[in-house]
Amino acid sequence: MKTKTILNALAALLLGCGYAAAGDFGLEDFSADDVRVSQGDVRAPAAQVDAGSALIGMDLNVRVPFKLIKNAAAKMAAPGSGVTLLDPSAPVVFKSGEFIKISNVRVNSGGIIVEPTITLKPYLEARDRLAIKVQRVQIHASMQPSRAAGAAPQLSQEDIMDQVMGTMIKSVYSALDAKLKEMKSALRPQDVITLKYDKAAWILRGTVSSKILGQFIPAGLVGPVHLTGFSFNDAGIAIKVQTLN
Repeated sequence: MKTKTILNALAALLLGCGYAAAGDFGLEDFSADDVRVSQGDVRAPAAQVDAGSALIGMDLNVRVPFKLIKNAAAKMAAPGSGVTLLDPSAPVVFKSGEFIKISNVRVNSGGIIVEPTITLKPYLEARDRLAIKVQRVQIHASMQPSRAAGAAPQLSQEDIMDQVMGTMIKSVYSALDAKLKEMKSALRPQDVITLKYDKAAWILRGTVSSKILGQFIPAGLVGPVHLTGFSFNDAGIAIKVQTLN
């Protein structure tokens, strides 16, 4: 199996955007050099090797450049999604000290227009479970006039962040659903990744599944792929993926 085919499938799994051509995510420059066998900064418990398994094993560290994530965000910012990029030439996701920052986006959630700068601390809670803690948020918000009578609702930062995250989750699912339909896949977006925002804890949790790889890899050839490590640097993020065999 060609290396780029596997990379396309992994990008689809890890970015939650379904399968697309390499050029759709800027993968034309993504090579085998971006896949290295190494240890991530944060790891789930080591997988147990089954000496009697006849399946192909996989133990990879995949580097995902922030530029690639920005391209995926641009795909999400479709008309009607509620998410737009303020400056298409500027970064959207970047490293800031020990954190990751998101900016350069406008979110319209039910008429509340928010331009947030969000400081995030991503970490691996367990195998296949990534958590993103909101450490700090700076919000410029405005509200569209409503035809309905009555005073404008009083919203706290927690309320605004809850609505922003809700809109962004819907945008991810919508973009993924479009790709799955393009593939003529019976999978739903939630079959690939489930996202849930905890308003009280300010944490976005995601659980990934390797089901999407079944579209490209024959059954019985490779064991289930799991997310087991996560780290990041100035260039992007590194994700450790492994099979149990």
